[in-house]
Amino acid sequence: MLDAQVESVNIVGYQTLTASGQFFSTGPTFISVGDANGEWRLGDIIAEGMEAGTDFIQFLSPSTAFTEVSATYIDAATAEALGDATLQGWWDLGIENKLDDLVFSAGTGFLCNFSTVGVSLIYAGEVLTGATALDLSGQQFPMITNLTPVDLTLGDITASGMEAGTDFIQFLNPTTAFTEISATYIDAETAEALGDATLQGWWDLGIENRLDSQALPAGASVLGNFTSSSVIVTFPSPIQ
Repeated sequence: MLDAQVESVNIVGYQTLTASGQFFSTGPTFISVGDANGEWRLGDIIAEGMEAGTDFIQFLSPSTAFTEVSATYIDAATAEALGDATLQGWWDLGIENKLDDLVFSAGTGFLCNFSTVGVSLIYAGEVLTGATALDLSGQQFPMITNLTPVDLTLGDITASGMEAGTDFIQFLNPTTAFTEISATYIDAETAEALGDATLQGWWDLGIENRLDSQALPAGASVLGNFTSSSVIVTFPSPIQ
């Protein structure tokens, strides 16, 4: 899991995101209310429009990028039709084990696999305030979410421990799940060593085109690809 250094002042809310494609990459923009460890619970997320057992979300292994956990959702209407309101929530694909109590660190994202069009995910909980540093040490393929409820650009996000041109993040196409944009980072130390402090920021892998203006909306996720062992990605405070 991601290790997040966080602050919170008990500002609560909710946010609804609609999947932009079958393979929507996303994650919560809140933590569980009152959670001192900066974590969120799968049961905090409400899904609308998912077909139980067919539509699901996937948590990828940060070591292999293979699926570790798949979860589908029984919504309130389906639970009522089945005659048991307590069925509402997240389940394994066999609808045998309830997964509401799975807990993840702030900034952990997932990959959707929705055959149904127009699925919505409602994220609710507590807003993190102050900058949030995600310690990704030892993780080659972390799924990293814009954990703030505000739209950002890559230029709002800083990184350390990334080797420019070798370590990068990937924006996955929501229709195909293939990589459509890859971005690497030149940190302040590397920029200084190159004699030009303005080089700090996000670039394409050829270090030819700046990507600081690339959008990373609230709740959007990217897939890391890191060979370096001590990467830290820091998100700004959503409260200015």
